[in-house]
Amino acid sequence: MIIRKTAAVLLIAALCLSLASCGYNPETVGTITGPDGLVREITCGEYLAAQYQVVYEIVQQAGITDNQQIDMKKLMDLEAADGGTIRDFVARSVKQTLINRTATDYLYDKTDLGDDVMTQMYYENYIQNDWAQSSQFMLQNGIGYESFRNYEMQILKGTQLPYAIYGKGGEKELSEEFVNEFMETKVGRFTYIKLPYRKVMNVDNTQAENNTLKAYANEILAAIKEEKRADVVLPKDIIAEVAGGYADRYQNMLGYHQEMDSITNDNQLLLDGDGKFTAAEYEQIFKVEVGEYAVIEGANGLYSIVFRHGLQAEDTVDNLFNNIITAAAAPMFQEYLAETAEKFTIELDEKATAYYSPDKIVM
Repeated sequence: MIIRKTAAVLLIAALCLSLASCGYNPETVGTITGPDGLVREITCGEYLAAQYQVVYEIVQQAGITDNQQIDMKKLMDLEAADGGTIRDFVARSVKQTLINRTATDYLYDKTDLGDDVMTQMYYENYIQNDWAQSSQFMLQNGIGYESFRNYEMQILKGTQLPYAIYGKGGEKELSEEFVNEFMETKVGRFTYIKLPYRKVMNVDNTQAENNTLKAYANEILAAIKEEKRADVVLPKDIIAEVAGGYADRYQNMLGYHQEMDSITNDNQLLLDGDGKFTAAEYEQIFKVEVGEYAVIEGANGLYSIVFRHGLQAEDTVDNLFNNIITAAAAPMFQEYLAETAEKFTIELDEKATAYYSPDKIVM
């Protein structure tokens, strides 16, 4: 760890000393101002960490694999969806990321979360483990341990804030009426399978292929409803066995074989907003009655077969309260964070940010 930290310090020093010869402050690239007289300097490492994360997400969304060589300058000069360049998009996103992180710290400091010693120890251990896996890439991009730690800490704080703000006794505690309605309309137990649907990842199906997949899904549903075998009594067994009968047809169309049993989920608790299905899919899912099967239509040829169970005795409001906050309050928190972030302004040294150009990022 000492060697890694020493290497980080030397690397950041080398990056920043070039700026020093031009008259810049070698340790900062700008300032953020906010409520209550808040003024905070943005360190070189903090800026580089935010920029790396933004570019990393762009690369991931573009489907560029780890073993592909990336000409970062050419990537930055490509046209973005909004008509500008990827470089322009990165610059705006980095600014917003830095503001959002500062707003997260601001809200966090208004809670008593920082007093929880066990949580702080968990954060530190989590970050150290993450650093052990990421240090090579971070150091290559001039991001030392402290900058990495501070950036990751802000992310972890953001995951805890919804519970402090919308939980019991929080500033915006969820009302009993809201929680009860959510339990009644957006929580349920389901056995389900997401049927295979793509020949190649990141390549859309044709409309004809989607139509075929839809026909398969409805054939499977019809066959499930007709299933009368006495030795197959569980919805998971029925779904996996009947869907498995269509495996060869899927394989012929998609070019690969998938064991249906391995992707059939048994009696899972689902909450609208938990990320397991899209909002459009959940709108269909929670219309399914207890004891019924249904086909759920997703995007681009994704069809799911679901069976709805009744809730179990342990599925009470008290036991699921944190789950409800995760599913329901997380979007509310994002809106609240955005409102808070609007109270902050950022000023960056253009020459310093030009020096720390995304062209130099190594993936």
